[in-house]
Amino acid sequence: MEGEREITELALGDRAGHEAYAAVWSAVLPRYPITPAELERSRRRRPDDVRLVARIEWAVAGCGAAIRSDLPDRTYMGVVVLPEHRRRGLGRGLLERIAAAARDHGSEILAAGVEEGDADGEAFAARFGLREVLREVEVVRALGQDEADPEPVEGIEVVALERRPDLLEATYALASSTMPEMPLHAAFTMPDYERWLEEDATGEDVVTGGTLVALDDGRVVAFAGLVRRAADPLLAEHGFTGVAASHRGRGIATLLKRSQIAWASRNGFRELMTATQWGNAPMRAINDRLGYEPRPAWIRVEAPLDEVESGLR
Repeated sequence: MEGEREITELALGDRAGHEAYAAVWSAVLPRYPITPAELERSRRRRPDDVRLVARIEWAVAGCGAAIRSDLPDRTYMGVVVLPEHRRRGLGRGLLERIAAAARDHGSEILAAGVEEGDADGEAFAARFGLREVLREVEVVRALGQDEADPEPVEGIEVVALERRPDLLEATYALASSTMPEMPLHAAFTMPDYERWLEEDATGEDVVTGGTLVALDDGRVVAFAGLVRRAADPLLAEHGFTGVAASHRGRGIATLLKRSQIAWASRNGFRELMTATQWGNAPMRAINDRLGYEPRPAWIRVEAPLDEVESGLR
């Protein structure tokens, strides 16, 4: 306790705490609302994550996260404070706890995301030395009720992964060879098989019927994930889309995304969204051709943890 402020760490079984965290997060970031159950599932997949709730005069006013990144030596942080409670030291207090958690992770770098146009967020990040390292383009596509199935690609069969569990290991192998090719600013660390299953292939937040693989003579040559937004049952988000190097340039990624559009339309979804690195020109071009419309980008910022701690002092 510090004056009227209190910052507490959420225990995994704290249902009321998760409800408070989800409510504040969703209020501050309405483009990315979460539910308490969704938050708890995420935490079970990553048990060393730290989640914090900040209160002023016992009213929940903000929340924070310290999440071990899939990029090396990094902890990804989230800090949100309700507008009416800003400039009272809560953001700084949350950041102090997050920096300590990053030390426990063994991280050397603190990373975060700032929504393009969020002047307060940009100023807070800059105050502690976090600078832009990557920009992700977010796009969205409204769905009609009769979206057409795509034209086939010769020799390629598209199937829902849920219908072919025998292909899971081969699909993981494909993802392991293609996900590290994303144009990131640091090397991507592939999650282990069990976490990949939960997050991308078979877990509760995966839209299994719309998570597809492309086969060439029975061999997995491409994968396209689809995940749900539990807080918005009409919205789904494209996960990773990857094509084997041997099969690029044949329109297979477009085939998979068109198939997902048609499937989502038939199954009650009314909007699809995705985020793509600015440097991923081929995927950006596909999204443009398929009618996805841009939204404000996400600016990825980073700073050495030593520099952040110096700013806090």
